[in-house]
Amino acid sequence: MKGFLRLFMNYGLVASILVWASVVGMMAYRLNESPWRWAFVVLVFGGFGTIAVIFRIRKYVDRQTEAPEQGSEGGRAT
Repeated sequence: MKGFLRLFMNYGLVASILVWASVVGMMAYRLNESPWRWAFVVLVFGGFGTIAVIFRIRKYVDRQTEAPEQGSEGGRAT
């Protein structure tokens, strides 16, 4: 159960954005000659961009939390 909870906490937001973007994409696919079709397509790409930004921020935060740990092993007494 703890493994599922950790997976959900790490990727739940990404999964919900992915589901939302796929539903909006299906709506855009069904709107053949509507002027709203391209607005829905832009929303889908915005969702994918949001996912990319989330992963980029996560990578940045992981690097920031690893840097002090590596620096404290350099022989300094704390």
